[in-house]
Amino acid sequence: MSSSLPFFVRQGDTYVPTAASLGYWGPGTLNGRVIGGLLGFELERQFGEAGFVPARLTVDLFRLAPCAPVRIATRLLRSGGRLKVADADFICGEDLVARATCQFLRQSEDPVNPTWRSPGWTAPPPLSVPTDGRSRYWEVRPIGAEHQRAPRTWAAEDVARAGAAAEPADGNPPVLGPLAPIAARQAWVRETRAFVDGVAHTPFTRLAAAADFASPLANSSARGIDFVNSDFTLYVHRLPVSEWIGFELVGRQAQRGIATAECWLHDEAGPIGSVSVVAIAQRQR
Repeated sequence: MSSSLPFFVRQGDTYVPTAASLGYWGPGTLNGRVIGGLLGFELERQFGEAGFVPARLTVDLFRLAPCAPVRIATRLLRSGGRLKVADADFICGEDLVARATCQFLRQSEDPVNPTWRSPGWTAPPPLSVPTDGRSRYWEVRPIGAEHQRAPRTWAAEDVARAGAAAEPADGNPPVLGPLAPIAARQAWVRETRAFVDGVAHTPFTRLAAAADFASPLANSSARGIDFVNSDFTLYVHRLPVSEWIGFELVGRQAQRGIATAECWLHDEAGPIGSVSVVAIAQRQR
């Protein structure tokens, strides 16, 4: 499955966003996914190397990014035999709107003595569950609550607050659809369009573009999304072997308008890592 309009078109040393890059937080602003994805794309393009895995990608989101030509400025901070670290700035006009740091680790052999591993996912394969049919950005296939492993239930104090909560119109718009019930916060997702015009996806660009999805998956209420993430950090021990990325919400806490959350990530062969996010309360726009 593919869509013809890419997220960005390259012109000289800039990337020009298309209408597919627009987000929902403000008119004429970019989706957080495409910011993280473009930063990961450029870091891998300049510093990726056979035998190295981009094991950590941290993206700081400083402000809403306007739908304007983007320049990515990169720096190699460390280059060793086992570890490389590089930075990238996401610049619109003269404004720095986001930045990323990527740590590349060289693959080797596992130690002889085994250590514990977390169990694999028991979710059904992606093509066996229906798509939600709503997203114009990518394909999302929600996984039913009957397959949940993490005990996702509402705390008693949150149930009480929800009973006295404002009407949905007083919050930000809903974005999850079938994933809104807290027990159902797990899904398969895959990109359906090129990230940069004429350039094929790599396993890492799929991960970098998908990682921001952890925030709406974790931080949406049953009525809408009232938190906006200020960062996300992607950790992987290997790259995915197929187009599909599985998200499983495994933890979230919040107090006084600041939230933290974690999702475990999978592909069709098993676990691949996790993504953590920090978010702050967002008033209605």
